[in-house]
Order: sequence, then C-alpha cells, then structure tokens
Amino acid sequence: MNTIVRLRDFIYNWMNTSLSVFRILVLSKFNPKIPKSTFDECVILGNGPSLKNQLENRSFLSNKSKIAVNYFARTDEFTEIKPDIYVICSPEYFTAEKKKDYRDQRIITLNAIAEKTTWPMFFVVPALAKKNREWRKPLEQNKNVHIIYMNTTPVEGFNASNNFFFRKLLGMPRPHNVLVPSVWLAINIGFKKIYLAGADHSWLPEVWVTEENEVLLSQKHFYDKQTTSQTSDINKPTPKPMFKGTSEEKRKLHEVLEKFYLSFKSYWVLRSFADNKKVDVYNITKGSFIDAFDRLNIDS
Repeated sequence: MNTIVRLRDFIYNWMNTSLSVFRILVLSKFNPKIPKSTFDECVILGNGPSLKNQLENRSFLSNKSKIAVNYFARTDEFTEIKPDIYVICSPEYFTAEKKKDYRDQRIITLNAIAEKTTWPMFFVVPALAKKNREWRKPLEQNKNVHIIYMNTTPVEGFNASNNFFFRKLLGMPRPHNVLVPSVWLAINIGFKKIYLAGADHSWLPEVWVTEENEVLLSQKHFYDKQTTSQTSDINKPTPKPMFKGTSEEKRKLHEVLEKFYLSFKSYWVLRSFADNKKVDVYNITKGSFIDAFDRLNIDS
C-alpha cells in the first residue's frame, strides 16, 4: 500500500511540475526585478480585523520594513505607517471588471495610493497588469511610487522544482489571497524574519447558504468602522457572494471552500520555501486560522 501511495504522489507531483513549466513558458515574464531592503525584518499588514489593535504597537513596527496590501491606502494609518512596499494581487484591478461597484472601489484604492504617497514606496502588482495602461496613469504622476511587476503564475509539484521557480521569481504558490504573494515576495527580498499581522483568515464561521441556495460570505476588515471620506463605501462588512474573477458568476459552496483550501495549502508551500531559504515566518495574529507558521505573541 505504501508503495502505491508513493507512486501516486510521484505521478501527481510530476504532472503538476510539468503543468507548471508549461504555465511559466506561456504566462511568466523572464528576468523580473524585485525591490531590495536594508531591513532584516518586515511586517506584512493583512487587512483582517485584528490589525487595528496590532497597529497600536508602534514600538514593534519600528526598525522593520512594512508591507501593506489591498485597501490599506484608504485608511488613515496608511500615511502614519508609511509602508515601504504595497502589494495588490487581484487581476480584477487591472483587467475589465464587469461589476461597476467593485470597479469603482478599486479605482478609489489606486487613486488613494497615487494621491497620498509622499515617501518612496514600491507598488508590486501582477505581470499581467503591464498590458493595461489606464490604471497606471495617476500612479505614474507620483515619482514616489515605483511600480514593480511580479509573476503570479501558479507553481505546483515537487518541492525542489517549486523552490527553484520561486527563487527565480518565475511563479508562486496559488495566489488566492494577497498574503500569499506578500510572503513569497518578502522571502525573495531577503528578509530574515517575517511577521504576519492582521492575518485572521477566520472566514469559515462567516459562510452560509440562503434559502435560495445563494452562498454568502461576510468578510470583516480592520477598517470596517472607519468613516473617513476615502473609506465611507467600504465600512460595512455586509454579506456578499463570491464571484469568479471579473465575471458576475457567483461561486457555489464547494467553489468557495476550494478557494479557502488553496489559500491555506499555499501557506504550507511557502513554509517549505521559507525553511529552504532559512527564513523565519511568524504569525502574530491572535485567533488566526493559518496553521502553517509558528505563532508569536508580541504583547508578551
């Protein structure tokens, strides 16, 4: 039986590695560039509800590089924390988003980055975003914002081949959550210690199915109670369906759970990559559902 299991795993990994090579040849940009940092440590600021309290510990944040994601630029903390790196991974920001309200919110976020960044900051986005110039126009007018393109090509298969492609910046674990490319990026930049803040990922209790068989998810964020002009449209964590990419097709329950599965699995792949690079990744988020990284209580 053990021989059969090992053979099955080998075939599975071989097929995934072969598929990853094909994806890289078709989708990835070669010789990509990533920012360098003078810090040994960084804090990745996820948008989970716990981040609000963690941001109050400014002494812990000092002398560390800060990586922000998604809607962070629309909060007051953006100009206070002044992140060195900003990551947006969703291709919907840079492609033809069909849902007008979603499209409008993303435009507000990009404009906030362009208007509020008064310090040098790397803005890291998927390589596919390079095809569209519209989103770049306001950002290119701000000389403090340096746009960097990363290969978000999904890579799976043998650990050795995965780590090789990750080091060469040709792909990453499936980026179903923005923290995946953020951790991947932080490892490749060369940080020796990486801390995950606001990485709650506690979605499972927030999923339910209506009597009309519509799957809804209430995604809570640290900025939900803010009422500034930049966040007035995003401060209500109302239950919403999850959509497939830029389309208006709603995900079924098994598709929502599959998306969660791929996210949590990607963290274990990143744990293997971090161990290979001798990088320590600590989850400092109390109550986080991410089980791949060692926990650290910064309050103590």
